[in-house]
Amino acid sequence: MLKGLLESYKRGELSEEEVEEKVLRLFYEEGEGFLLDLHRAKRIGFPEVIFAPGKRPEHLIKIAEKILAKKEIVFISNINSEKENILRETFSGLKIEKAGRLIVIKKRDHIHESLGTVGIITAGTSDTPYAGECSLILKKFGVRVIKSYDSGVSGIHRPLLSLKQVKNSDVLIVFAGMEGVLPTLIASLTELPVIAVPTPIGYGFGGEGKGALTTMLQTCVPGVLVVNIGNTVGAAAGAIRILRAIRRNKVGEAK
Repeated sequence: MLKGLLESYKRGELSEEEVEEKVLRLFYEEGEGFLLDLHRAKRIGFPEVIFAPGKRPEHLIKIAEKILAKKEIVFISNINSEKENILRETFSGLKIEKAGRLIVIKKRDHIHESLGTVGIITAGTSDTPYAGECSLILKKFGVRVIKSYDSGVSGIHRPLLSLKQVKNSDVLIVFAGMEGVLPTLIASLTELPVIAVPTPIGYGFGGEGKGALTTMLQTCVPGVLVVNIGNTVGAAAGAIRILRAIRRNKVGEAK
């Protein structure tokens, strides 16, 4: 489609303004107050995720409808119970799954080719809702998830047990609130890529994840990748990019 537009422009059949308009319509879906990037999944391997805060229920419904008209699945993050109930009622004929603050609306279940394995580790039970969001996203992309929860450093033996459980993973995603030291400890004991996710669990000075984020950013263990506080979507997207790179390398080696 894009090649055809460029060829038409070369032949003088379309003006620059006409080509620009058609390209925008090809890659984006416009609505009242929003412009959806429906080409994102093909371009970077991860789709646009609807961020619920600040959007009225009618906006969420229209955006979800636009995506589902062309895609099989839509992800909505940071949703509250009121908006969730409205969406469940509106899309009652479709499959809906929830984990933490994330809901997934899909037309049907798909069998994906295995993309790889991600080990998910949490420091405490309070971190598990965030880990659940990440796990749900990964599974929808054909990722096998190995979970090891409540492995914080207050019992130093627990991180070692967790590493044994997730040793066959390709990537690790580690969630921690409070002082946030668990990802650093894990990364010092394995060569696997580690994505660190600070969670808004904590109190007093440095509470709400700020202390955890600071610790993770200040780690002296090289190569730890840190996302923002509670950014489960970013952690899942990062892991998927790594897994796809691993797969491309394996395919290249096989040839």
